[in-house]
Amino acid sequence: MRLIPRSVIEYKATTIHDPVERLRYLQRTVVPRHSATSARPNRLPWIGLALLLLCLLLPSYKSLRGNASVQVRPIVGSAATPTPDVIPNVWLVEQTHDFETYSNGLRIDDRYVTPNQKRIFYPVYQRGAIDPRQPEWRSEPAGIVYHTTESDQARFTADQNAKLKRIAKGVLAVVRQNHSYHFLIDRFGQVFRIVPEADVANHAGYSVWADEKSIYVNLNSSFLGVAFETQTQLGDMPSATPAQVHSARVLTEMLRAKYHIPQSNCVTHAQVSVNPDNMLVGYHTDWAGNFPFHDIGLSDNYALPMASIYAFGFEYDPAFVHATGVRLWQGLALAEGEMQVKATARGMPVSRYRAILQKKYKEILAALKAEAGAAENHDAT
Repeated sequence: MRLIPRSVIEYKATTIHDPVERLRYLQRTVVPRHSATSARPNRLPWIGLALLLLCLLLPSYKSLRGNASVQVRPIVGSAATPTPDVIPNVWLVEQTHDFETYSNGLRIDDRYVTPNQKRIFYPVYQRGAIDPRQPEWRSEPAGIVYHTTESDQARFTADQNAKLKRIAKGVLAVVRQNHSYHFLIDRFGQVFRIVPEADVANHAGYSVWADEKSIYVNLNSSFLGVAFETQTQLGDMPSATPAQVHSARVLTEMLRAKYHIPQSNCVTHAQVSVNPDNMLVGYHTDWAGNFPFHDIGLSDNYALPMASIYAFGFEYDPAFVHATGVRLWQGLALAEGEMQVKATARGMPVSRYRAILQKKYKEILAALKAEAGAAENHDAT
């Protein structure tokens, strides 16, 4: 097969305004199909993925929603130099009825804790051989999902103090009533425990993530929910105050130390959220492209492949690509590439392999719903 020069591929990509079509063009061009009968090792898909990521860092793309160009910036800092995955050494210093303080300076306000359903066990599936009928059962939190409250905002200035405190109080009341998260960080950086870590919070809904060994489906039980009182900002616009970023860092350090959570399992809601009805990722898009991983002491996990795509065949639409930006595109591209490599290894087209993955997901989802129904019936009796 004659390879197309990289310069030609890059030029052609700049002429495709639809971001989803641009991704697919790059994938078709640099990750070609190969015969399943070929005896030669198939390295081209991975070479192609490297080229694909290079092409994704083109200076700009045009949104489907209008003609305004959306500027994207090259990935810097933590994406290029991953943070070593060392579990922090943090311990509880003092605990009262109302507050906890920790050795890294974290202070948690416990005055608003509201218990919810206890986390007893949750199913986990082996990444190498997903079997919906034989999950592994665990009880300790495996990761953290970061959220935004999407609540009303006031200017973060001294003359707005009264309004800022009034809004924060209202947000606190709503998330307590709905058991929405395990922790809430208000705009002043105050950390409130909402749902105890031993309980389930209603924060992730339909969701998928994976680490090196395991796949997690519907993360309410398996992951802890940490919410920032803020609204989603598109592109590179910051969505958190410096005080919130600092508090998120020390809170993340404490939770990782307490539950031995790997940094690869510290992810955003946009990375894990899925819609089973249309099999698309990104049902929720909070922290879709500008989460400050590096400032919180983590590697840029936007560069990790999205498990919902490579494990269960989910797809994405232009609205989701538009809401993300170049950092999350890496995860999309790598996940698509991993799925294509596995389809090639099995000697089948991607469409057929995707259908097999989607069927497996629906089997898992049906089993989870049946289990939840049985639990409700048991509690009723």
